Amino acid sequence: MLNKLMLRNAKRSVKNYTIYIVTMTIISALMFAFNSMIFSEDMKTVYHKIGIFIALVSVASFFIFFIIIWLVRYMVNFMMERRSQEFGTYLLIGMKKKQIAQLFLRENILLGLLSFALGIIPGFLFQKLFTNIFYVILNEDYPISGAFSLVGILVTAGILLLSYLFALINIQRKFKKMAIKDFFSIERSNDEITVEQKSWKKFFVPLSILYIIIFHVLMFTGKMTILSTWFYIFGLFLSIYLLYVGLSPFFVNYLQSRRKGVYRGANLFILRQLSSKIKTMRFTLGTLTLLFAAALLSSTIVTMFADYQNQQMNKQLPFDTLIFSDQKDADFNEFLPILKTNTELDNYIIYRIYENNTNVVNDFMYQHRKGTYLTDVHKNGKSGDNTYFGQDTYIKLSDYNRLRELINLKPVSLKQGQYILHGKASVENDLKKITKEVQIKIDKKTLSCQEIRTEPFSQEGMNGADYLLVVNDTAATQMKPYYSLLAANLNDNIPIDLQDQLKAKQHYFDQETSEDLYDIEVGRGSSQVLSWADTVIVADNVIRDSKFVITAVCFVLAYLAIIFLCTAFTILAVQQLSDSEKYRFRYKILKQLGLNKLAVRKVILKQLLAYYLCPLLISILLSMVTGLFLSERFVYFTGIAASSFQYYILGVLLFIMIYIAYFTTTYISFIRNVEK
Repeated sequence: MLNKLMLRNAKRSVKNYTIYIVTMTIISALMFAFNSMIFSEDMKTVYHKIGIFIALVSVASFFIFFIIIWLVRYMVNFMMERRSQEFGTYLLIGMKKKQIAQLFLRENILLGLLSFALGIIPGFLFQKLFTNIFYVILNEDYPISGAFSLVGILVTAGILLLSYLFALINIQRKFKKMAIKDFFSIERSNDEITVEQKSWKKFFVPLSILYIIIFHVLMFTGKMTILSTWFYIFGLFLSIYLLYVGLSPFFVNYLQSRRKGVYRGANLFILRQLSSKIKTMRFTLGTLTLLFAAALLSSTIVTMFADYQNQQMNKQLPFDTLIFSDQKDADFNEFLPILKTNTELDNYIIYRIYENNTNVVNDFMYQHRKGTYLTDVHKNGKSGDNTYFGQDTYIKLSDYNRLRELINLKPVSLKQGQYILHGKASVENDLKKITKEVQIKIDKKTLSCQEIRTEPFSQEGMNGADYLLVVNDTAATQMKPYYSLLAANLNDNIPIDLQDQLKAKQHYFDQETSEDLYDIEVGRGSSQVLSWADTVIVADNVIRDSKFVITAVCFVLAYLAIIFLCTAFTILAVQQLSDSEKYRFRYKILKQLGLNKLAVRKVILKQLLAYYLCPLLISILLSMVTGLFLSERFVYFTGIAASSFQYYILGVLLFIMIYIAYFTTTYISFIRNVEK
């Protein structure tokens, strides 16, 4: 008997809460896809360091685990309140509270099993699609197989089961505390339209907005320290919740002002419904706003890194191989046999970078370039991980032209008494200032800048850090060799561990004392977002590793963003659809007051828009400044040819697509329930 009742109730819940089932199916499908990928032999084949991807998915699963608990707990409490009279009736006919609690518990677990089962096939297809994308990005052929990942299914089922158990753990306790009259009074209290009478709470609105503005001003001006950042973030979260505490009395105060706008159209009806809903859901709406903001920022970061990978990555590493040595006369004999054994060594150049015992360019960059840093000097006279080398870096023209020919660039000429300033595109504006404000002297003779060049030239600790001064060979003879480099062209079929083999031959780090053994102060450049600074660079290996990591990060962030959005929109939709039957009487009164069917539908549209746009607009305003700040920093440090606005706008567009889908579904279902 109870089993039949459970099945009947579960069927009714599927009908009443279809959006919830769809969302849990999407979550199950995505979880199964990613969990299958981390145990997939295909992923291990395409990339040997699969541990990075496993770690990222594990971190994402940790957050999603708590999101599922929150969603299921919210929905269970919501359904329990909506079905309170039904449960009260069960008690009246003789059922025990324990039986009702177990019945309700089984219904929800059955809904979870249904969502999991529905998500297996889409999850399998997602897994194959996502894996194929990794293969395409890494230029590999993907042999598609039809095998399911049993481990992926078990891990996904385990996470979902634990989530449901944690979410439903207090159900039986809640039933024990409630008497029959409590069950019959819950829904009646939910039906009441309540307004916030404490007018002083409306001041939370301007105070919260003021704090949000101050937070972003401090962020943009760099006034936050590492320790204070967490304090400010906590204050930001608190201000969001206080904003919703103040919104309900704020709207009530506006209604009581009796301005003309209150009585225009159906504004009185809509604002009263909205203020009541905000009062009863202010904590939930605050949480949804934070989820929306997190999803928007995740989408922005995804579009940034995806654009960088498509536009910039291959350009940043023009040389097939670069090897650094702090020895001024290095011959690289320990590395050449490895290159000749593992690859077809096409051409290579051994050359020197020079120093003139000057720091004028470095000093200028430290003063004018944002994000540069100079560490304290160690006891042995060597510095730590600085932005720039200890001395200004020079290269002689003949070596410079040989390197240009190696990467298929035309050689250049240089007039007597002049120099070429070659730097990264991201620092071009600083380079222009250098040519005007900094004097370059060699042997007491001042040189003038002939031109600035910004072709990619591996300038993150190899060919200088951010910049390189190109001088005539005769001028270079007046300087001292600073460090040595080997640049080589390699043919295809480069081993994936070639860079590791080459680095194993270097001895610049003492394993016992954990101390740098460099004889010079090594610079890394000012790139703080994506840096290719290393003592050995094999472009094929680095690009492959970087593409995999960037793609993995983008996938995981998109994964989190979709889960956050679906969860938030589900709660918004279920709240409105569950209230639609209650609103049927109120909209019937509007018809009796003279509104036709089309006019009523417009009122419904306005009501849903006000309800949906409230957390949406606040989250956009909350995330916009941070998103634009991140985009501006990304463009600044990478030198990518893009506007800082485009990344955030693209993120918002992806956000709006999901928003439209959920809103349209809610609107159609709401009208159907009201007009039934």
